[in-house]
Amino acid sequence: MRVQQLWHWIYFRGFTEFDAMTSVSKELRAALAGAFHACPSEVVAEQVSVDGTRKWLLRLPGETQGERSHEVECVYIPDTERGTLCVSSQVGCTLTCTFCHTGTQRLVRNLTAGEIVGQVMVARDRLGDWPGGKRPTDGVIPTGERCVTNIVMMGMGEPLYNLDAVRATHC
Repeated sequence: MRVQQLWHWIYFRGFTEFDAMTSVSKELRAALAGAFHACPSEVVAEQVSVDGTRKWLLRLPGETQGERSHEVECVYIPDTERGTLCVSSQVGCTLTCTFCHTGTQRLVRNLTAGEIVGQVMVARDRLGDWPGGKRPTDGVIPTGERCVTNIVMMGMGEPLYNLDAVRATHC
């Protein structure tokens, strides 16, 4: 039951502060706040095209204490019928595809499942894609209930080289 409550608050309603999750006991909220953080990545830069395509440069905290932060990109491509979110699975890439700038960057590390899901959370925040959220008015936005209707692993990195974390996201 508690997992279902937390899931609802975080992934359905978009809440990241445990204190705001009023259907969870105060004691559990305090324990969760002391042990976890549900804050998405920091948005370093946002670019918006005339058609509503949005690209976010996200700063991830280091995996371990003292590790410097890394940055990845996440791109939202809207259409009248659907909205596709392209998320990254790695910082850098080992492949050298000639059509991709990421291929010129060395692989730094694989992203965790939480960092991959965090990209979805940032996009939904920025798009007002939560119940009662305020959607952008610039560019195309899908007409349905959701702004993000599709998620593809085509951002930075090769998702099959980080299969365990990608599979664990179950976005």
